[in-house]
Amino acid sequence: MLGLRTAITRTLGLADAALPFAGELIEVDPREEVWRGAIERVLHGFALSLLVEERYYSAVSGYVNEAHLGGRLVYFRVGRVEEVAARPISANSIYHKLQIQTGTFAAWLETDLKHRFDYACVDSMQAFRNAERALTREGQVRHGKTRHEKNDRFRIDDRSQWVLGFDNREKLALFEKEAQRLADEVATLDRRVRGLTDADAAQADRALVCRDLANVQWQEIDVVPLIERIGDIERVLREARESSPALQELGHRIESQLGRVDKLDEGLVSVRAHIQSLEKDTREKEEKLQALGREPALMSLTAVQIAELSARFDAQSPKLTLDNIDRSAQRVERALTDELEAMADRHNKLARAIEERFAEFQRRWPMDGGDMDATLSSATDFLAKLKRLETDGLPAHEQRFFDLLRNQSHQNLAALSTYLNQARKTILDRMELVNESLSQAEFNVGTRLRIAASDRQLPEVREFRQEIHQALSHAWTDDREQAENRFLILRSLVQRLASQEAAERRWRETVLDVRLHVEFIGREVDLEGCEVEVYRSGAGKSGGQRQKLATTCLAAALRYQLGGADHGAPVYAPVVLDEAFDKADNEFTALAMNIFANFGFQMIVATPLKSVMTLEPFIGGACFVHISERRHSSILMIEYDADHQRLKLPERTHGETPVAAT
Repeated sequence: MLGLRTAITRTLGLADAALPFAGELIEVDPREEVWRGAIERVLHGFALSLLVEERYYSAVSGYVNEAHLGGRLVYFRVGRVEEVAARPISANSIYHKLQIQTGTFAAWLETDLKHRFDYACVDSMQAFRNAERALTREGQVRHGKTRHEKNDRFRIDDRSQWVLGFDNREKLALFEKEAQRLADEVATLDRRVRGLTDADAAQADRALVCRDLANVQWQEIDVVPLIERIGDIERVLREARESSPALQELGHRIESQLGRVDKLDEGLVSVRAHIQSLEKDTREKEEKLQALGREPALMSLTAVQIAELSARFDAQSPKLTLDNIDRSAQRVERALTDELEAMADRHNKLARAIEERFAEFQRRWPMDGGDMDATLSSATDFLAKLKRLETDGLPAHEQRFFDLLRNQSHQNLAALSTYLNQARKTILDRMELVNESLSQAEFNVGTRLRIAASDRQLPEVREFRQEIHQALSHAWTDDREQAENRFLILRSLVQRLASQEAAERRWRETVLDVRLHVEFIGREVDLEGCEVEVYRSGAGKSGGQRQKLATTCLAAALRYQLGGADHGAPVYAPVVLDEAFDKADNEFTALAMNIFANFGFQMIVATPLKSVMTLEPFIGGACFVHISERRHSSILMIEYDADHQRLKLPERTHGETPVAAT
């Protein structure tokens, strides 16, 4: 079933954890261990079922339909848990003896277990017969009023058949213990087979000897005639040797050679004994090697492992022999242990580095990494996401991103910087026109007022310009790291500029409104250009001086605002002043009107009668406004003598307010 699930997840590009088995999310409460075997029988089929979330259902069902699975698969489509009428669960129900792992599937599992597996765990057959659905410790199950089941194909306490639990360490230990027992049993049977094989070989040798004895004739074992015949031959030979000196010499030589043969036979016996000793030692070593090869803890070595181990043993000094093989093996084992520890340390560092990358991915893109945890267990999910990103053409989008960052960001930032500089230059240029107009009107006797613009040196503006300069630096480089740094600066700028928070809106207005970057200072200079006084505000001045300064600055400000696109004198610029010059003396009134006239303004002023005489040289017409009972108004037009710049005032003008138009 694990292999079947792996085939599905690998084909669909999912992690195994995305399609859990129900049994992986359910386990029997340790306090209910006596019911473990019986509950495993009831939930065995359900535990081997896959749980498929709604988002994976279409892909999984399509794959299962098209593929030949080679086995039986049950899976459940897990979606939103439907609200159903709650049915009471018996106190001894299987449900109360289970633990459900918290997570995405917990609510669905809880509902399904209550609905499908509400089996009463009973201790007596009387209770078993009375319940509609019940379960005994011995594993008998009552599924309803008529259907009963008891599956004893395996023992109820056979843990190898259990599938419930959050982890499989206990089951793995059980299989390892069983593997050790079977290995011991195989070794015992091998020894018995070898003993029976040796006994069979001895019995065969005995049968061959008995067969040879059965075929022997009496003449073949009657040695008396042979002994007599040998005695006669030896007597003839002895007589022949004694009668012939040559034979005697030959006899002596034969005896000498026989002595040498005896000595060689003794040496041969010694060599054969040594060979037998070596053969015995070899057999013992081979038996020991075979026994070691049958150890269950040993694994088959790959070709690479064999070659590497051979190289390590060949590099040992002194040369490898049977006598020093144990010491050499210990040295090789220590070297391998040191290397494994170093590799484990490096593995841990790499694992931490990878997990840090996972965590950084989740911090930077929480929407994409929110359903994964920053551990190696989620590496398959992260790699699958990387594969999808590469398949979607992320490198091409990344290259286009860097091209746009290098080209358009540079152009836009340069345009913004140019705009700020040009706006500041425009202010200075327009102030030159204002000062040119101010130079044509006296501020005091023998002096002129000049307005100077100076940089306020705001920290926010300075930092903003530094960030723009930093973002523009290295704009055309191909270094991706520098481009990333530029992007971070740009992103921070854009986020602040686009923010709707009150503090950020104030900051945006401060750094983008160039008018806030400068302050205006009034400098009173004489006809030779020497500075007489500096006006940063009206503090410390008399009322008349403040009024004169305010009026002059007002005229300059209006001239600045109404200068037009070509910064020339305004074509149509009427200025209405109510209660004009009511507290000013005639000298200041004439000065102010002269300034407004030089700036090209059309003045409409409402003033008391006492200022009319002073205004006459600057107006082109006038009228008197009369109000009676604060309800009725009337207007009397006054003729104006343009040649003498005088009004032809009527006799009845007391108490009225004249209105003059320049």
